[in-house]
This record gives sequence, C-alpha cells and structure tokens, in this order.
Amino acid sequence: MRVAVSRLTVTFDSAWLDARRSEGVRVVRQLEKWVARDEAAKLVSSSASSLTVEMKPAHRADFTEALGRELAETYGERPPWRHVTFAGDVEGLDVPSAKAERSQHPEGPPHRDAAPAKRTENESAPAETAPDPGKVVDEICASVPVKHSREMAAYVRETAAIIPMLQKLGVTSNLWHQHLLLALDEGYGRSDFLAGLARLYAAFGLLKDDVGEKTVREIVLCADPDESDGRYRMTWQEALDVARDMSRANEKNGLSRAVLYLDVSAWQGKLATSDVKRHLRWLNRFTGSFLIVFRVPFLEAHVLREISDALNDILNVRTLAVPPLPIGDMADYARTAFAEQGFSLAPEASDAFEQWILREKGDDSFFGYKTMDKIVQRAIYEKARANCAAGAEDRTLRVEDVRPFAQNNTAGDDPSAELDALIGLDAVKQRLREIIVQIQTQKALAAKGRKVKRPAIHMVFTGNPGTGKTTVARLVARMMHDAGILRKGHLFEVKGRDLCGKYVGHTAPKTSAYCRDAYGSVLFVDEAYGLFREDGYGGDYGREALDTLVAEMENHRDDFCVIMAGYKDDMETMMTGNLGLKSRIPFAVDFPNYSRAELERIFFSMLDGNFDYERALTGAVKDFFAKIPDEVLRAKEFSNARFVRNLYERVWGKAAYRHSLHADEPLRILASDLAGAAEDREFKHLLTDRISDRRIVGFGIQ
Repeated sequence: MRVAVSRLTVTFDSAWLDARRSEGVRVVRQLEKWVARDEAAKLVSSSASSLTVEMKPAHRADFTEALGRELAETYGERPPWRHVTFAGDVEGLDVPSAKAERSQHPEGPPHRDAAPAKRTENESAPAETAPDPGKVVDEICASVPVKHSREMAAYVRETAAIIPMLQKLGVTSNLWHQHLLLALDEGYGRSDFLAGLARLYAAFGLLKDDVGEKTVREIVLCADPDESDGRYRMTWQEALDVARDMSRANEKNGLSRAVLYLDVSAWQGKLATSDVKRHLRWLNRFTGSFLIVFRVPFLEAHVLREISDALNDILNVRTLAVPPLPIGDMADYARTAFAEQGFSLAPEASDAFEQWILREKGDDSFFGYKTMDKIVQRAIYEKARANCAAGAEDRTLRVEDVRPFAQNNTAGDDPSAELDALIGLDAVKQRLREIIVQIQTQKALAAKGRKVKRPAIHMVFTGNPGTGKTTVARLVARMMHDAGILRKGHLFEVKGRDLCGKYVGHTAPKTSAYCRDAYGSVLFVDEAYGLFREDGYGGDYGREALDTLVAEMENHRDDFCVIMAGYKDDMETMMTGNLGLKSRIPFAVDFPNYSRAELERIFFSMLDGNFDYERALTGAVKDFFAKIPDEVLRAKEFSNARFVRNLYERVWGKAAYRHSLHADEPLRILASDLAGAAEDREFKHLLTDRISDRRIVGFGIQ
C-alpha cells in the first residue's frame, strides 16, 4: 500500500534574498542543511529562491512551525512569514499561500501573446510602474559577467530590441522557440547571465515582476546514471520530466520559470546519436514556454559548429561562444570588487597582483570569477590583519600586501644582477645578453624604417633537469621587460601536457588561452617535446597544441616570447621534425650539467644564511660529490641542482631531528648529518652502485 506524501514548496521574496545575499547570507543554502536535519522531511529540489520538501501529511504543521521559528531566530523575521509564500499541500495550514494570492486576481495572468493594454489620456497610471526595459538592459550590461563579454552584451541588447517587435506582431511565443548554445568555461558567470536573461524578460512583461531568480532551473546532464542526484545532476529522462513539469506549470499559471539550463558537456560527442536525438525530440514537445540554454565549455569553432548542427536538427539553437578572460581583464574585475568594499589596489601593486593571479592559474584549476572572488576576499582579510599589526586602517592594497602571494614573490629590482649571481652557467649568461641586445637592435632598426623584419623573440632551452632553465627563464622575462622588448615581463610556466585538452575541440582554445594570458610576457613550456612525440601527451591533441602554439608565435612574434624547454636530444628531434616551429625559434640556449665544484657551491649557497655548520662539513661535502661517478654526472636524467636541494633538505632534516633529542645544544649542521643522509637508500645507491641498466630519477637511482 502506497503511503500518502505531502509536498510543500517554500518560496522566498527575491528582494529579501538579495538583501541577505549582500550581507553574505545564503538563506536557501542554509535552509537546505536545516531541512536535512529534519528526519521526517525530505528535500526534493531547490532553486535560488525556493525549496520543495516532501513529508507525511501529519508532519506538515510541525514542519511549518519549526520553519517559522528558524526564520525568526536565525534571520530576525518576526512575524516569520513576511517574505515567504507556500504552494502545494497547504490545506489547513496557517501559512501564506500562493494559491490564496492568485485568488485575489481570479481573472488570472494575461495571455503571454496579448498586446499590452493601451491607456487613454484620462486613465491614471498604475500604482506600481513597470521597470523601464531600457534601464534594465543597461543595468544587465553593466553587471558581471556581461560587462566583461562583448558576446553576452550583444546578445542581451539584440534580445531587448526584438522583444518589442514580437509583441507588436502578437507572436511573443516565438521567443520561447529560439534557444541558446552557450560555450562558456566554469566560473565565468553562467548563473548570473541566466538570471539576467530572466530579469530581461520580466522587464518586458513576459514574466511576473516578482519572480526573480526562481525563473531559472539549472541541470547538469550525466553520462552515467549513477552520477545523478535527482536535483542538479540528472539523467536525460529526469531532465525531460522537469521540462514537462515546467511546461504544465506555465500553461496553468503563466510563466513560473523562464529558463531551462542544460549542461550537455558530458554528451558533447554524442549529441548526433539516435538516442540523444530521441531525447531532443521529446524536449521539443515541451518548449514554447521557456528558453532552453544548452552549455558546453569554450571549444574550437569547428567543434562548436558540429554540436550546434546536432542540436539544430531538432531545435532552433543559436551559438554564443564566450572566451575566457585574459589576466588583465580579471585584474580589472578584482579592482571593481575591491572598490565595492571600499578598498583599492595601488598602481605599483598591479604587477604583483597579476603574478598572484598567475599563481592561481598555474595548477590548471582556475575557475574564473569564483577564483577571483576568493583572491579578493583573501587580500582584504590579509590587509585587515596587517592593519591590526600596524595599528592602522589602511584600505589601499600595496606591493607588500600582494607580493607574498605572487608567483614570483622573491623578485628583486635587478634581474641582470640576479643572473650574474647564479652559480655557473657562464656560457648561458653570455648567450642571453647577446640575444637581448640583438633583439633590441633589430627592433630599433625596424622602427627607423630599415629593411629589417620584425624580430621573432622565441627561444628553446635545452638541458637536463635541475640545470636552471626555469629560473633563468623567469629572469629573462624581466630582463626583456626592462629592455623594452616585452610590455609586462611575467613568466607563465606550463608543462607541455597542460596545453592539451581533455576532449575533442578543447585543445586549441586551451592553448590559445595560455597564449593570450602571456601576451607581453614569456610562456615557458617545459617538457615541450611530448607535444611532438607519437607517445607524447594525448597523441593528436599534442600535435594540435603544437600547431596552435606555432600560429600564436607567428601572429604575436614581437610582443610574446615562447621558451620551449626539455632534453637536448628530444628538443632537437622536435625542431627537426617541425619546420614551421624551427623557423619561428631563432635562438637556442644549451644548459650544461653542473660540475662537482658548482654542485658544492650550490649546496653551500642553500646552507649559508639559514644554518650554522661546523668547519668539517666543508671537506665532507667535497668528498661526497667527489665520489659521484662521472657517468652519473653526465647522465641525461641526473637532476643537478634539484639533486642538491634534496640532499640539502635531507641533511638539515637529520640535524633538526638530532637537535630535538638534545634541545640544550644549538642547531648546527655537522659532517655526521651529511654522513647520515648519504646512508639513505637513494643517496647510498648513487655512491655504491653502478648505473648500468638503472634509471636515474629525482635525487638518485632506481
């Protein structure tokens, strides 16, 4: 026997929610957790402004009474129902009902295609005037993310222009048959854009003025049914059920929802299959009362065309492709966010702040505005903490406030002097100075009208791991900026594999996005040879990334420097096998392995200023490096300075442990600490075993 179940939908006034949201309070999200603690109630669904809950009929009164207490105690709502209406099984409950509100207007909502009623000159204006559509459009276009996207702004303004014409012709329903394919990466304002569209429709009377964000239903379509949660992540069938319910609600009550958002990213390679076509045909039956917005990541144009063609076989779908914002635009967004909270970013701190954004983007997990909001909040908190220490109320973020979080937070004022201070690398230093002077001269001659081609400023760094390629690339970026060659002089460090996408059509936009960020700076591509090798990163994706990179190098040859790095043999094979690449990289710099003496100096450069050590350690370090076989030092896989850093950290770790047992003695590095580190497996094998048939990795041999 089936147990009776009651369903209640609790809807909150959008203006009240907006006011709470401006205070940092997410009412609906907090109440979701509150409902989860009620063992007698089950959360069925939620939106930005409503909750739908199921329970036994006998529990309805207890639930509404408890909810009233929660609103009064947590949010100060006394009486509790000032900003709430209920729908569903409300019979017998002492709560404000949406049904009761509608009964005050028995004539029901006007037909959505009806032309707006005309007033005579003697008629008075209604008590509440409708929002000015032009003003609403301007506000939407001035809001995030629309103001940062020409594509979004153009779509909003075009829609605002065509709605009045559809109204004049009496065919407003046509609007709900014109759907959208949104190519947009995660974190770039999807929900705000959808809410803006709903607000736009409301401004033209196509929705009730008070519906707010509840007009949008967002669904992510799962490729695997096990991933469905029945609320946000759904199967196709579950999404079709939602579409059917929306359609019925619209027919019964007017437009209760305006936008159905379907993220089809997991299905983008299958949209032309017969199964998906069947789902789309069913979906088409329910359209006519809402806009469908399909979403995929920002993809290559030809792949977007294929997806659009598959959708357009059944529905009218327009493609709106929104590329990710470059770092400069993200920094502008942050400045606006700072200003909204009464803070500002000092002009001299701009470079360090962009370096902070670089650091966040370095692990390939950057989520647009969401990540920027995180950065802004962290910066304000750290500024407040600094104010506490200084006894100040400073609202200007300065270099010293930002630099600790920058990618290169130890940068000095003179990169050339820093290059000179590096141990060894004499030939590298000389070659780089020659290259910079040559580029400067070439640009100067071209500026004077001499018949000199625009200089290509790209380079290839070859050498084994730990030979200083990344460190030198960072200094080169700053030196080229100081020399007037690059506008910014940042270093964007990526691995070759980072340029490859995860699916068809993703690689070229992803590679181009890295390049756009690096305009005016250096893009350092480590292990670049994997893009060319047949067994490299993603096969064809690697070749596609390389082709895109070559095009970017040519199109921005004099204000964008690509430095490709990797093993010498592998890089030479790649350059020989790709003539287009070779012709665009005029400069090659080889980084040799360090000598024993240089490795010793690197070890003590790490030690000096950090730890005291006994004199005997000097001889012990010399003996240690003297015992490393020549074939190891010359080996392709020997990790050079990286090996030294691992040794250094192991040595002072031994000293720290010894000090913890004898806290009354000062912390000093002893020769015995080096001897103890040398007994560890990775170092002991290095000194005692021959390396034939072994693979040297990291700091030792396996």
